[in-house]
Amino acid sequence: MKKKLLSVVCAVTMSMSLTACSMGEFLSAMTGITNKWVDSDLIGTVPADGEFDVKNDFAAAVNQSWKNEVGETYKGTFQDVVDAVIENKKRIVTDDSIEGETAKCLRTYYGLASNWDDRAKDGVEPLRPYLEDIKSISSVNELYDYMADPVRNPLFLGPITTNSDYIMHSEKYKENYMVFFTAPDLIMSEYGDNSIYFNMDGASSFEKFEKTSDKAGFILGKMGYSDEEAEKLFNGCVAWEKKLVGSENLLAVEKIDDITYTHEKAVKLAGKFPMEKILEGWGLSDAPYIAINPDYAKKLASLCKQSNLEDIKSFLIVNYCFKASQYLDRDIYDKMKEIDKPKLKEEDNYDQTPEQLEDALMFEQYIAKTPMVGAMNQVYVENCFDDSTIDELTTITENLLAGFEDIFASEDWLSEEGKKACIEKLKAINIHIAIQDFDTVDYGKLDIKSHEEGGSFLEAYLASRRFEMEHIGWLSKENYDRDYWDPMNQNLSTTITNAMYSSQTNGIYIFAGILEAPIYSKDMTYEEKLGGLFTVVGHEITHGFDKNGSQYDKEGYNNPFLSDDDLKEFNDKNTFVANYYTSQTPFTGSGMVLGPNVCAEATADMGGIKATLHLAEKEKDFNYDLYFRRFATIWRTNVSVDTEKKLISSDSHPLAFYRVNIGLQQFDEFYDTYGIKEGDGMYLAPERRIKVW
Repeated sequence: MKKKLLSVVCAVTMSMSLTACSMGEFLSAMTGITNKWVDSDLIGTVPADGEFDVKNDFAAAVNQSWKNEVGETYKGTFQDVVDAVIENKKRIVTDDSIEGETAKCLRTYYGLASNWDDRAKDGVEPLRPYLEDIKSISSVNELYDYMADPVRNPLFLGPITTNSDYIMHSEKYKENYMVFFTAPDLIMSEYGDNSIYFNMDGASSFEKFEKTSDKAGFILGKMGYSDEEAEKLFNGCVAWEKKLVGSENLLAVEKIDDITYTHEKAVKLAGKFPMEKILEGWGLSDAPYIAINPDYAKKLASLCKQSNLEDIKSFLIVNYCFKASQYLDRDIYDKMKEIDKPKLKEEDNYDQTPEQLEDALMFEQYIAKTPMVGAMNQVYVENCFDDSTIDELTTITENLLAGFEDIFASEDWLSEEGKKACIEKLKAINIHIAIQDFDTVDYGKLDIKSHEEGGSFLEAYLASRRFEMEHIGWLSKENYDRDYWDPMNQNLSTTITNAMYSSQTNGIYIFAGILEAPIYSKDMTYEEKLGGLFTVVGHEITHGFDKNGSQYDKEGYNNPFLSDDDLKEFNDKNTFVANYYTSQTPFTGSGMVLGPNVCAEATADMGGIKATLHLAEKEKDFNYDLYFRRFATIWRTNVSVDTEKKLISSDSHPLAFYRVNIGLQQFDEFYDTYGIKEGDGMYLAPERRIKVW
């Protein structure tokens, strides 16, 4: 049947191109599934005098009043919570009454970041000594001395680099952490795609090269270089980066175990490249295990030979200028951002106000994406998180996990071995709620000077990078602990408005940044808590058993735990989900929903709903109406058409109104609560329902 449908699809492709029919509309016609709802995410699509019934369009009906209250202002529950968290952050970085060395350090750093007048007075001068130092290098041995010295090279640039996100664990050496070394970020690389260095075909590649060249010319000009000198430095930088790309072969490595070595073996692999000197200078002389691509390690010495020295210096100068430009004055920051704006498509600001964009600069870019994230996390939890909720949050999460055990045990499509493997992994999941291991990072040791004391924002940032490397050195010597929650891990920051499942630790994380109404408050009813926060937590637990999560075992190692037969059944179910979403057309001219792109997140949504409904079954007189309405509330959204189109084309999550309507129409409890029958807009025949778990 699937092959027959595919043949029909191929046969009509040409005729479709001659009509206004989209693939989504075609699949709707083929499957009998039609679009019955307005895109209630859009501004103006749910007027106050419109008639919306929970039986026909649940998302629109529940959120109608709210949509008209906010009008054309961009809003959404998650944005509301983000804004509330930002307000908390603003308070703690300016409140002198908050005691402690960490709070003081954070306030000083924020004061330097937010005082644009002082940054304007400093101009480019904080960067100048670093560039002069690089220019003075006259030999490869002097280059090695420079690379190994955190005072001179606080960005830890060279042919190898690392940071706190690259502290990992390996099944090969289970007892310790290991430090992963990789090639540095490159000035023209786009999300790890280095193809531009070898192929300039296409408008987007040329645009990237042109923008990077313009940025180099601008920032180098601000540092006093002539146009000719700037062009020479840029060309030299690109030349050496091309050699780095040509030598890097990390994509061939499937498992981190394959490139993890003892300290001594890693040093030996590097040959004449002074790996030991670099490790010692970076505080990693006692790191027992190192991960590095062996072919790349063997080429380090040839990459740093005397004939490449001037290009290497160009690489260092240009990269220091690029990275430091964010931490200098406002004119430089704005100009670099202006040059970097896409010329072939609109910039993705997702309807954020100027104030929200400025807040994002201060609290996301300057803090959350830097080593200062740990200081913010600690001060936030100590002053903005109600730890009296921990017992309740823990208990409900434990009950959710127990509910998943029942769900896995009852899945007909799973083999007995598959059920057992899922349950074993489930029972090994660690629960982390808000509070990280703050006692392992002492920000009192981070010496940041205020502007009055002679400090600058750039120097404060560079000092935080040195501090981060000290933390890496400490952690590399510790026994591996799967339950450890590193405050400096930017990917697991507790001030993010989210919850998260980590395959590498087999852990569920509920961040302090999501514990705000209307997603969660301790005063909510149990039904509202389940329909709000805990559908999100259940969503994240489900990710432990999705296409990616199924590749990692209960200890967090890259070992698939389902049999080939179970995976085939699982993939067939995911294909069913993807096809259903592809059949949807949000609004006229919206473009096609890419079902495979949203499949994993849609599956997780339905897993979260199923797990929380499983808990609801155990409660006498459970108010399902409150539960379902809270679920619709947390996904309420109000965006422009342009933003919605961007989300359709690029977001891995379903559109918000689909998360509500498609998510809920899979469950009998929803039909029973509202008396939904065939012919109602929310009705979906049982044989067409798509939930995986």
